[in-house]
Amino acid sequence: MQEYLKEFHERVRKQYAGSLISVGAVKKVHPYAKQYLVKLAREGLVEKVDWGWYFVPDKVEDIWDFLRSDKNFKVVAGQTAASFYNQDFIHREIVVLKVSDRSYARALGEYAKRKGWQVELEYFEGRIRTRRIDGLLVEELEDTVMDCLQRWAFADAFSAVYSNRRRVDLKRLERSTQWKRIPGTGVRMRQILNYGLSRVNELSGKKFSERQIRLRDEYVRNEVDDAVEKVIEVV
Repeated sequence: MQEYLKEFHERVRKQYAGSLISVGAVKKVHPYAKQYLVKLAREGLVEKVDWGWYFVPDKVEDIWDFLRSDKNFKVVAGQTAASFYNQDFIHREIVVLKVSDRSYARALGEYAKRKGWQVELEYFEGRIRTRRIDGLLVEELEDTVMDCLQRWAFADAFSAVYSNRRRVDLKRLERSTQWKRIPGTGVRMRQILNYGLSRVNELSGKKFSERQIRLRDEYVRNEVDDAVEKVIEVV
């Protein structure tokens, strides 16, 4: 290998090992990054993943290794985030991630497919609240609960609230869920939150400051009842 290419590879590997990289980002390392990455791919030193995207090899045993080493911005969300807050109450193989770059999302989806990882990617704009857990950016607890409620993942949502009952900000949850509705229904998320917590009070004696309310939609009510009963039996 020519010396200039070897030097470029060493610099890229030092900075991006175990990560997806875009040609645009690597131009900060060298203006001829595009040409050099093509040559490195031919040598088998980087892996072409998608148009304008490569993977810089490193020891990656599973998706969690990859998510920790990958330098691009992504947030663990939904039911996957809930598993960090509820001690993996319901184990799921699909990893839910939110990303703010559509090009990266395409590359990540393609790389995950090659590795056999089940990944659900969602694009978001604007601000997202996160906290760092086990080396990963994870959606904040209250946003995770709202996310799960919107996905009809009621057991994930209430197990996350119950497991973190001493620190969850219920006031913020109530404000945030006031006008949002569960997809496919006319039921507001706040109604489900308040009803579910009142059921938790009835079944566990762990008192949340929620009054007992009635949820008129029978199907949704049964789904929440089943979820809360499962939470109280296990958590």
